[in-house]
Amino acid sequence: MKSSLVASSLVAATLCAATSTQAAGVWAGLDFKSAYTATGATCNDGAVAQPCVDIYGLKIGEFELPLTFEFWGNIDLEKYDEDPDSKGGHFQEIDLAVYLNLGGYVDDDLTLDVGYLEYDYPAHDADPDHLVHFIAKYGFGFDNFGKLSPKFQAKYRVGGPSEGKCEYAVELAYDVTLAKEVLNGWDLGLSFAADAWYVTTGGMDRDEEGYRPEGGWACSYLTAKVTLGNVYLGVQRIHRWEDDVLPDGPWGYDEKWVAMGGISYEF
Repeated sequence: MKSSLVASSLVAATLCAATSTQAAGVWAGLDFKSAYTATGATCNDGAVAQPCVDIYGLKIGEFELPLTFEFWGNIDLEKYDEDPDSKGGHFQEIDLAVYLNLGGYVDDDLTLDVGYLEYDYPAHDADPDHLVHFIAKYGFGFDNFGKLSPKFQAKYRVGGPSEGKCEYAVELAYDVTLAKEVLNGWDLGLSFAADAWYVTTGGMDRDEEGYRPEGGWACSYLTAKVTLGNVYLGVQRIHRWEDDVLPDGPWGYDEKWVAMGGISYEF
């Protein structure tokens, strides 16, 4: 893996920040999925585990820094036959990010984040991808009728093998509580989400075979989950919009259904 100074600095800053103050909040989650897809493209058609850790609420004196540090990874539990470098039980991808959180200054229900995101590929001798990531989300709460959350995000790749590529997504999510304190004080709920991804390739270079993906509407994810406190089970349907944007086959449109489950904890 070709790591970068930025990635190493992010890890060091996160660890130092987490250990230097008790004011920091930490959210940790672990998802298990029957396949790993990214913007509709299949990165592994076998089982994967995806750990994630967010660190936030760091303070300098009485001033709380509007920053979130994030680690996310994909571990191939099964070997992906289409990838010669795939190994079961190893990290295929590690993402490191730092976000400036601006939404809380406007409204507690508004998420407005701007950040730097880096994709590293431990299983491959490849340069990391560097991205600027923008997220805007707002939650509308309705008494006894759940919460509706529209969301927009954009990921622009400013460096790396896919430099010039940009991914835009619009999403609408709905969460509702079915019953309160069902087990150990945990609420039982349902969650639904639908999104659509639009891709532009910009100045991306062609690969060794002369291929460069086309821009356009790539895919949609339709997701349904049953939640019990911090545990969930769900299923996801991946729909392709344009064949030229997301071709058939490995590293393209392959897996159409993904089963998932996970657990999270905040402390």
